[in-house]
Amino acid sequence: MKLSEVAYSHVKNMLIEGRVSANEWLPIDGIAAELGSSRQPVLEAMKRLVLEGFVEIMPQVGCRVRNPDPQEIDDFYRLFAAGEALIAELCAARAEPADILSLRLISSQIATLNTLGEDAQAIGENYRVLNRRLHAEMRRVSRSKPLADVVESLGDRSDFYVALTNRSIFALNVEQAHREHEEIITAIADGDTSGAREAMERHIFATERRVLDLPEQVKPRGAASDRATAKRATHAAKG
Repeated sequence: MKLSEVAYSHVKNMLIEGRVSANEWLPIDGIAAELGSSRQPVLEAMKRLVLEGFVEIMPQVGCRVRNPDPQEIDDFYRLFAAGEALIAELCAARAEPADILSLRLISSQIATLNTLGEDAQAIGENYRVLNRRLHAEMRRVSRSKPLADVVESLGDRSDFYVALTNRSIFALNVEQAHREHEEIITAIADGDTSGAREAMERHIFATERRVLDLPEQVKPRGAASDRATAKRATHAAKG
């Protein structure tokens, strides 16, 4: 594997695992030393992560973790929901019995997380790993590599947004997320393409609500725009 690929994977894992915070500077020399490489592979990795929306490069200063605003997050989850919904729809149309069993096995592991007596951080990390595995399996079952490649990248960015909250989103919502997964899997098993699509959309937008810390009854789509509109209306009223 090329050194730039190694550096890319290393830094991206730091980002999606929550080992760095928004606006935190990423030490190029330190990362290079840790990987036993020169600065160049790390800089190449950073440029790639800039394009994917994870970091930003400040000329003559360095690289730091991005701090997305609510509107950017809202726009992203609209895109992510569309991609994952299509994955679910294709799964419902193409899944075989062995595929359904595989999905149910991973989901059953998620169901046990709150019974293991672990702390919130351990539960959250175990959920993150199993959730990624479940969604990766759905991408495989969709049997659409071009779509799967795109949605996988979006899934990484969703985990990044979750990590930036510095809240135990995964741990606090394991049971609800499990119910959402089961609804998706049931629709896939029934060959219900529209049901699978709709269940997946609800699941992704529920994740957005948790990232933006919105009440469960609030629809996140357009939430940032709605807040901006309300703010402008308030200012107008005061004027």
